[in-house]
Amino acid sequence: MRRLGLTPDLTWLTLSMGLWGLGYGLYGFLWPLYVEHLGGGAIAVGLLSTVAGIATALVVFPGGYLADRVERRIILLWGWVVAIPVPFMFAWAPNWHWLLPGVVLYFGSAFSTPAVQAVVLDEASLQNLSTAYNVVMNVFGMGMVIGPAVGGFMTTHWSFRLVFVVSGGLYGLSTLCLLPMGQHPPLPSSPARVRWHPRTRPRYFQWVVLSGIIAVTQGITWPFVVPYLREAGHLSLDTIGVLSSVGVLFATVTAPFWGKLGDRVGLPHSLGYGLAIVAAGWVALLWNPASFGWALSSGVLRGFGEGVKGLPGVAIGRTVRRGEAGTAYGFYNLVTEMAGALAPLPGGYLYSRARYVPIVLTALMTAMVAWWLVQGIPPPKRPL
Repeated sequence: MRRLGLTPDLTWLTLSMGLWGLGYGLYGFLWPLYVEHLGGGAIAVGLLSTVAGIATALVVFPGGYLADRVERRIILLWGWVVAIPVPFMFAWAPNWHWLLPGVVLYFGSAFSTPAVQAVVLDEASLQNLSTAYNVVMNVFGMGMVIGPAVGGFMTTHWSFRLVFVVSGGLYGLSTLCLLPMGQHPPLPSSPARVRWHPRTRPRYFQWVVLSGIIAVTQGITWPFVVPYLREAGHLSLDTIGVLSSVGVLFATVTAPFWGKLGDRVGLPHSLGYGLAIVAAGWVALLWNPASFGWALSSGVLRGFGEGVKGLPGVAIGRTVRRGEAGTAYGFYNLVTEMAGALAPLPGGYLYSRARYVPIVLTALMTAMVAWWLVQGIPPPKRPL
């Protein structure tokens, strides 16, 4: 853990994030199918995704503001506790419309996300920030490695309801892991406070805008990957669960690699390389969705490339003072979540017209952003 830059508090936080990821992973990849099971279609999936993104966007900035003024461990605990009842609400929903309150409550608990990011920034040393941040924020995916396969098996042999009940239990265990953590009071802000304006903080706002663009490119397609594999590829639920686990596994285990690469060659170029691999994964998914080999290749490529998703957060941490990290991450999350929230609705419309169109659009846009990051930005004099 120390080699990864993790202190005891970050170790407990990592364990908590992993258990939560396992609980979410049991049903996360099944979500579009559960919506269909309750009578919803592609438009309903897009609407719920949009509601989730808007709910997150509405709370992350106030949460970041609080993280700079309130003891951060308290914010973490409240964020975890608020979301524990949600899987049980999903389990007993009579139709897809009843999923809306649970979605609002679950994603509304994201007010604690800036506090998580600020705690990592507090605890990790500057030399290990890229690796530690990437590990903590991506370990959520490690819990999801087992989750999709187990969730698919449980759904096939028992029911959706059992999946949600087990998920709620795991959320409770995850919350208990936060109790041994020490207190994390907010750091005093600098008296010479710089205004939050693109002219005074150009690097910060550049990363915020770039992150919003990436969120849009991926948000157009990601809610429809499972339905696409089921409808265009005719793959079984168990097979789709395994493929989802493989993709998340590669995203999680490669996170430390991308963090170290970012320290060596710079965050923009590392991010560009990762997005190029993601674009190749989308192309592989289009090539032959009915082939397990091509679907597996797509999952591996997209998973390997998605290991870079924590790098913009590292860049944000390097462009602001630690005493204002909560506010900085709050606004960063506000922009990315709102951008991602707007994308699934047009994605759902395009998917209902032709299943392959959102994937083609995402692959093209991802490749363009990757090319710009690698070719359009000169190498920095020092890693950023």
